[in-house]
Amino acid sequence: MTFGKAVAAFISAWLISQFTYLQLEFFQYNLFSDGQFVWAALFKFVLDVLLFVILYVGMYYSISFIQSWRMRARYEAGQKERAKEKKS
Repeated sequence: MTFGKAVAAFISAWLISQFTYLQLEFFQYNLFSDGQFVWAALFKFVLDVLLFVILYVGMYYSISFIQSWRMRARYEAGQKERAKEKKS
């Protein structure tokens, strides 16, 4: 399931980035302008990668949290059901 979580987190982070912050003019850059390296573009690239990594890690752990939350809710519901059966 780890590979599935990683793929789902990557796709969701990519979609979020494509439809939010990458639409800003700030992130429309070219590392080589007129054949020369541009340091400001490198800063924008690093910032772009950092934002994507933050989104990816956040989505990866959110998926894990949702799965554990669902299992815990099912377990607690089962415990309540068993407690009701014991009382009857």
